[in-house]
Amino acid sequence: MKPLFYIMKRSFVNRVKEIVRKPSYLIFYIFLILVIGGFFVISFIMPAENTSTIPKISFELIAAGSVLIITYFQLNQGIEKGNSFFRQSDVNFVFTAPISRKKVLIYGFIKEMFTTLLIIFFLVFQIPNLKNHYPISDVGIIVLIVSVAVLFFCMSLISLILYSITSKKGSYRVLAKRIINGIYIAFISWFTITLVNVKDLLTAANNVFESKVFNSIPVVGWFKIVLSYSTKELDGTFYMNLIFIVITIVILMLLLYNLNTDYYEDVLGATLRKEKQLAAKRSGKSIREIKTDKVKKVKGNFGSGGAKAIFYKHMMEYRKSGFFFISKETLGIVAFGIASKFFMEHSSLRTVLYFSVYMLLIYSMQGKWMEEMKMHYIYLIPAGSIEKIFFGTLANHLKNFVDGLILFAISGFMFKADIITILLSAITYTTFGALFVYNDVLARRLFGSAHSKVFRLIMKILIVLVFIVPGIAGGSIIEFIVLKGSPYATFFNYLIMIAYNITISFLLLLSGRKIFEISEL
Repeated sequence: MKPLFYIMKRSFVNRVKEIVRKPSYLIFYIFLILVIGGFFVISFIMPAENTSTIPKISFELIAAGSVLIITYFQLNQGIEKGNSFFRQSDVNFVFTAPISRKKVLIYGFIKEMFTTLLIIFFLVFQIPNLKNHYPISDVGIIVLIVSVAVLFFCMSLISLILYSITSKKGSYRVLAKRIINGIYIAFISWFTITLVNVKDLLTAANNVFESKVFNSIPVVGWFKIVLSYSTKELDGTFYMNLIFIVITIVILMLLLYNLNTDYYEDVLGATLRKEKQLAAKRSGKSIREIKTDKVKKVKGNFGSGGAKAIFYKHMMEYRKSGFFFISKETLGIVAFGIASKFFMEHSSLRTVLYFSVYMLLIYSMQGKWMEEMKMHYIYLIPAGSIEKIFFGTLANHLKNFVDGLILFAISGFMFKADIITILLSAITYTTFGALFVYNDVLARRLFGSAHSKVFRLIMKILIVLVFIVPGIAGGSIIEFIVLKGSPYATFFNYLIMIAYNITISFLLLLSGRKIFEISEL
């Protein structure tokens, strides 16, 4: 194991040296550590559960739903394409080295643990909000963080084992998919029958996901119980389920150790796919855009030259990949936005807006404009940098507006909102999207593309949080303090947020305007 530990140690040392040599990165890393440390401190010192905003959904339901969703996608990925703990450099050098495969597997496990750091980062930022709604203790914070990390690690193990077994024959893969889908269909049927009997959505969910039958399901039920103890005192049930999880992980590792001696071949395809995904993400594409599925044939032309040609190119790409701007991201944002109605006791269209903006922050981390950065012609177009950025991002704004109209038209009907509020909500949503996009431009301008992907992602999130808070706070002050009681207070709140977001977006565009002028970025 010494050579493998040496690789990990030198990789860490080289990264530290790279940071020290570049003071700008060092400052941002220090800032990042202070922010994460601050959220940890806030998480432990802030009081738990603000009873005035207790959600209608219990923490147990959130835990059960999260485990079910993570498990389903991980299992399907394991059947279709497997999972990999390794990079192409490991395939070229570590796999060919005279080192025991078992030791190499341990090396892969250790590397996989580090990939959960990004998940932990997102979780740390959610803890203060969770504590504001649920009675999460200091011990519960540790339980929550460790449980989520172990869940993803356990699912990675199962994914690799599934791929190893089902890749032998096509019939194995079909059978495994049918079994998994059958189990989840059984869950849905169970829930539907319960819902018909009790005639209440939350009551049916509680009856199903807090039942002894569900809690007894291997892995899924065990993790759900352990996660639910984030809001309760630890007792024998917690430790019993924790022991089940530990034993399961040990068994999974033994299976990979002793039963799957050819796992090098099993992870090779997944490693190659992983490298393609990382390369695609660096160029701004999402995972779905690197698939080899057939796309629609469309007829179109470039309505203009210069920087506007970038916009027409993006419009044609959207037409090829879906119906106008409607895509899987649209359906996801609409689904999560509408679901927020059932989360808070006194939810409103504003609740849907804020929740959807949060989801948009995650979806907006990739954009079509970033694909142009690897194209040489972008630097040869006879147009100003600001014009290139604007037309390179215009399609993103139109997509966000279409998504917003669909989302708030449906939500407005549910809340019986007037047409002006619906339209203002869609426009506000679009301006938040513009702020996120131009924040991404600035982050690319500041950090370039060579630095750590995780680092850039974290810093982009921190920067955007700094920018959006004043606009939301300013609009709320106008509505609830300055114009309190006025029938137009809500409209002014939206207008202030729209004006603020447009102003900040323009300033961000100006700040990142040289990104198409210096090709090294």
